[in-house]
Amino acid sequence: MTTLRVKHHLPGRIRLKVASSQPLEGLSEWLKSGLLAVQGVRQVRVNESAQSIVIHYDDALVQPEAIEARLTEFDWDNADSSDSEHNFTRGDIALNLTGLLVSCFIPSKYAAAISYPLIANTLAEGADQLRHGKLGVEVLDATAIGLSAWRGDHATALMTQSLLSMGEYMEQQTSRNSDTLLSELMQPKHTQVWVVDGDEQRQISSEALQQGQLVLLGPGEMIPADGELVSGAALVNQASLTGESVPIRREEGDYLYSGTAVHEGKVTLKVDKVGSATTTAQIAGIIAQSLSEKSQTQLTTQKMAERRVKITLGVGAAVFALTRDLERLASVFLVDYSCALKLSTPVTFKSIMYRAAKQGLVFKGGRAIENLAKVDTCIFDKTGTLTHGDLEVTDVICLREQQAPKQLLAMAASVEEHCNHPLAQAVVNAAKQQELPHIEHGEVDYIIAHGLHSTIGDMPLSIGSRHFLEEHQGIDFSPLEQTIQELEAAGKHTLFLANEHQAIGVIGLKDTLRAEAKQTLKALRESGITNLVLLTGDTVSKAKQMVEELGLDLFVAEATPESKQKLVSELQQQGHQVLFVGDGVNDAPALSQADVGLAMAVGTELAQMAADVTLLQDDLSGVAEARRLAQEALKLVNSNIRLTEWVNSGIMLAAAMGWLKPSSSALLHNGTTIAVLARAINARNG
Repeated sequence: MTTLRVKHHLPGRIRLKVASSQPLEGLSEWLKSGLLAVQGVRQVRVNESAQSIVIHYDDALVQPEAIEARLTEFDWDNADSSDSEHNFTRGDIALNLTGLLVSCFIPSKYAAAISYPLIANTLAEGADQLRHGKLGVEVLDATAIGLSAWRGDHATALMTQSLLSMGEYMEQQTSRNSDTLLSELMQPKHTQVWVVDGDEQRQISSEALQQGQLVLLGPGEMIPADGELVSGAALVNQASLTGESVPIRREEGDYLYSGTAVHEGKVTLKVDKVGSATTTAQIAGIIAQSLSEKSQTQLTTQKMAERRVKITLGVGAAVFALTRDLERLASVFLVDYSCALKLSTPVTFKSIMYRAAKQGLVFKGGRAIENLAKVDTCIFDKTGTLTHGDLEVTDVICLREQQAPKQLLAMAASVEEHCNHPLAQAVVNAAKQQELPHIEHGEVDYIIAHGLHSTIGDMPLSIGSRHFLEEHQGIDFSPLEQTIQELEAAGKHTLFLANEHQAIGVIGLKDTLRAEAKQTLKALRESGITNLVLLTGDTVSKAKQMVEELGLDLFVAEATPESKQKLVSELQQQGHQVLFVGDGVNDAPALSQADVGLAMAVGTELAQMAADVTLLQDDLSGVAEARRLAQEALKLVNSNIRLTEWVNSGIMLAAAMGWLKPSSSALLHNGTTIAVLARAINARNG
């Protein structure tokens, strides 16, 4: 077990010392990603050489003891090690600038006594890289600064050191701010809430809420936990969760989410999930864990940066061989491509992740963004994706002249209310909308995957599929053959009703196509997706009807979870980059298999866990918006790479020609890096 000791503690900030028996070298990123996943942790700084961890946190959300417990739980033996770097502070910058000013007004021999201690860390890092057989940016910086100091130009050495420390500080601060913004985005703050305790009401902190408690909420109050609205009605602002700025009406029976707010009305909430189990806390955890995931583009730019270091060293060697000018050599060595190349890519992805989350989209890392920008094929599950999960009754056909359609629908709804199947719920909803009376009936028997049995008065009543009633009950529906074929040709579902000996009616239902479906598909085509595919468990006739209505390219009907995954795999083998959009448990295998899996807001928890992108609002247009943001991110990354290449190449040429002093070269290089970072940061504002 790793030994931790609190060195300093203020509300909202704690500094921990880690025992020397557990070296922190190379563990900064691993520690940051693990701690940022804790709800309430805002910022993490690791000083590897000092064996200390500084954690900024929201004391209303998390206690220091919980942070210490989290660190103790870490699997230190299997920690992910990565290259470490010195954490620059404003104190480093101030010290270097002070040294620079002093060195300008004192003799060279005294300036040396000031400069060498200040540049020692840079020289040591360069030497350490060489000792490990690496040629990184640290070697370039150490060589350039060391050359200036060796030549006795201590002012230039300290100016370069000051610029480097300033640039590194700004880069690290930018990255820390991006992490902090993302980790804070979905975390609700604890407040005082009123709970019902028997016949009394009392006020408690929202962090003390427990499952099953009743919470009273009014206008302007934050919803402190996930739960069911059990009484009252309200307009709820869900902007923090879905990005939707217009408040949504919520009534008895609706589900409310923590982090959203009551806009108008008074309601009573029955708490279902609290703490880390709430929707917003889980989303925050996903975002925090995504911060450390590197995309292929990020890995490529890192390798590109490493190659550019060797190019710079080669150019510098050639310049010195031709000119024997140490100052010119130092100027060339200070042109460093790697800072902008390595940092602008992750900052761009984090900015887009932040912006997407504000709009109701959760990207699980840079890799998801990169892959989504490259897909050429989009596969849609039908129910709950292209259509709403609920069905609509369109036809009620009676076979008995003495019975009206409304009476048949009322009979069906009275029995079907005991079943949770989507067809049954659609029938019940249709009866409610028409304000049809409930008809008394006998006990209901549920035959799994087939239908229902009951009695109304003295008449037995069976409701279910045609196959069930014809094969198991001996009911003949052939007199309705033409009508049934017409309903199925129109892509409708059918529900059959019969008494003990004969058919009495058929109810036709249709999927409710999402209003935004056609526009979303059009936007996806315009973004470069060439294949739009429908994958459904429905019959061929229903699938064909939807394909014709939406103008899709391909469909697979009567699909199983295995066949969905197989289709994705086959398309990938043909060279396609595949996006799969689904919402159900049976979609999880395909979501995992696809290059990018996207889960709908109303999807099951398993589907959302398997997906790379999750919509937080029940709106299909989010698919097209996610694609647009991903393409924007990749376009900006590529633009920044080109900008870095061209500008730094120009600076290097000027340095090689002797037109720039080392200090000027460092100033221009760091200015380019800051400009590229500014473009990356600005992406979060849209």
